[in-house]
Amino acid sequence: MADATPAAPPFDAVLVVSPPSRAAVAGMRLIERAAFTLARAGARRLLCLGAPPEGAYRWPGVATTWTADAATAEAAAWIAAASPRVVAMDAACVVDPATVAALAADEAPSPLRAGGGLLRVLPVACTAVAGALAADSVSERAAPAGMAGLRPWPLPPGALLLRARDAAGRAAAGRALFARLGRPGDGWFTRVVDRKLSRALTRLLLPTGISPNTVTLTSIAIGLLAGALFAVGGPRAGLAGALLFLASTIIDGCDGELARLTFRESPFGARLDVIGDNVVHVAVFGGIAYGVYRTSHDPSVAIAGWALVLGVLASMAVVYLFVVRREPSARQRVLFEAFASREFAYLLVVLTLAGKLAWFLWLSAVGTYAFIAGMLALRRA
Repeated sequence: MADATPAAPPFDAVLVVSPPSRAAVAGMRLIERAAFTLARAGARRLLCLGAPPEGAYRWPGVATTWTADAATAEAAAWIAAASPRVVAMDAACVVDPATVAALAADEAPSPLRAGGGLLRVLPVACTAVAGALAADSVSERAAPAGMAGLRPWPLPPGALLLRARDAAGRAAAGRALFARLGRPGDGWFTRVVDRKLSRALTRLLLPTGISPNTVTLTSIAIGLLAGALFAVGGPRAGLAGALLFLASTIIDGCDGELARLTFRESPFGARLDVIGDNVVHVAVFGGIAYGVYRTSHDPSVAIAGWALVLGVLASMAVVYLFVVRREPSARQRVLFEAFASREFAYLLVVLTLAGKLAWFLWLSAVGTYAFIAGMLALRRA
């Protein structure tokens, strides 16, 4: 749910705090976002130069020293115990953890400048980072004292590094963060429809402080209601169920977006999302089978319904064994993400309108057992 972050050697980090870093971007104050980014990249300690935020604020579980500037005794003690390389960052800067980790891991012995707001320096240069970060560009020849040999560092492909010191910069940073929420395995409907709707809803939810797990539970509740409406049977109840399931699918995308934007991913949240999806599938598929059988009394519908529900239960066991309990193989991950996509919700709406829900049962049953067979076949790939 987060950007892939390569392992970096142990490093410490300096955050230069200024009034602009107290502004919020995508649900977090910039200084909070900067601290979580450095922690996610692997920083073991933080030295914050400036005043801490007023009131309550979120902070990663990293040892932090706050001091007015780099000339204090606290800063001197921190610098004396610092790692051989230190990443220095303007707190009013938005960067992805993978870029910070790559900068920290670079083998070049000299200080490096990744661009506006991000440096890698030697511990002795910590007293000069504030001025260097404030400048839009610092040439190697005109580097501040203690940063002799400062060289530009090329950003890796796909890196995010933006200054957010004014309203325009913060707006651009927010757009960039939202643009990175998609996944490589997203299908066409997910990219073109679901993501646009879920991001619009996520923008509304961010200021409320609602937790991703609460959104997940809301999505599950709506999905269960959809299953109950399908079980009622009849065209109107079926269409209402199909539309509610589609709404549940869109809302289901918001929990991950909120978690990634605000650094609130968790193993529990990931498990809740996977288990919730399967519980909803059982409710919806079982509701469709029961509702269609109530109105048609066709034995083949009962067979398809039972086959599908049992298949979903079996797929839940497979997902638990190969995705939840352990890291899946690369091919299993691709297959799982494709299967986890709920783009079939649009097909469900179409077949409901056409009065062909029995077709949906058979198609879903075949797809479910194909998924199970694929996961078992790829377990060593």
